[in-house]
Amino acid sequence: MIIDTDDVQRLLQNVSPNMPIWEKYKQQTSKTKLYRDKSNEPIGLSVFSTNTFHPNALGLTVYTLSENLFSIILADARKEALCQHKDRIVTWEYEPLSKFSEWLITQGFSVWRRTVMPKAEISNIVLANSKRGQVLTLSQVLKNNVLKNKLLKMSLNDYADAHTANPMRVTTISEWEQIVFPDVLSSAPLVLVQKSQILAYTFLFEDNPKILTLGWLGAINQTSLWDLQTKQLTWAKSHDMHVLTGEFDSTDHMALSTYNHWPFDPAPVYTMVGQLLTNEHRVYAMNS
Repeated sequence: MIIDTDDVQRLLQNVSPNMPIWEKYKQQTSKTKLYRDKSNEPIGLSVFSTNTFHPNALGLTVYTLSENLFSIILADARKEALCQHKDRIVTWEYEPLSKFSEWLITQGFSVWRRTVMPKAEISNIVLANSKRGQVLTLSQVLKNNVLKNKLLKMSLNDYADAHTANPMRVTTISEWEQIVFPDVLSSAPLVLVQKSQILAYTFLFEDNPKILTLGWLGAINQTSLWDLQTKQLTWAKSHDMHVLTGEFDSTDHMALSTYNHWPFDPAPVYTMVGQLLTNEHRVYAMNS
């Protein structure tokens, strides 16, 4: 069904362009459904999306002020999930949750993950001396195949463990290498090692000038992680980087610890709400 762009613009005129509904609507791979009232005026919008890296879930992003649409939208989402052979539905939004997401929780959905993307001024971070272990850069790691493979396996396992509610697809080590290594700062500290054992790792990026982004991370314990990140922040200060940021999920213990450890400013909470579809849901969707 072709949807009139003007109708969508009118429906979402009071919604910030930074909100998930706009982001998903503009994705060409998404499937959109517009709901109208008896006067043919737009009163709701659903966007169904998929993620090839997390293939089990149907993404659902919704905007409506009509509570009468809630059950209709959910029924449509379950039908779409069935058509696309998905076994779960997930939706995302910034807290506080909308009435729709709050209603979903009364229908068997639950909060699966909370994510924050905060910032901190690097100049305000006080660093202690850290002498434990040896730090290696990406350039150095790439010259040591044994260490490189250890890092890839460790980081892949950590990522999979943090995303059990919405699992990642089966991914080989070589595929994972192509995902995590591009754009990593090659001259920055990447891993902390001791006697060929990886004590900690944090992938560093400079997505924006002078902003250091903490990416995938993990460690055998928090002390090792702080030792590595202290060295990384020391490196950042010596390279005139001004801001520290990252994406930290509540399902990743080490990431959440990192968020609480450094003096980040408060940030909006981006929440994933999801439900695993049962046979009962599938039967209901087929018959409705």
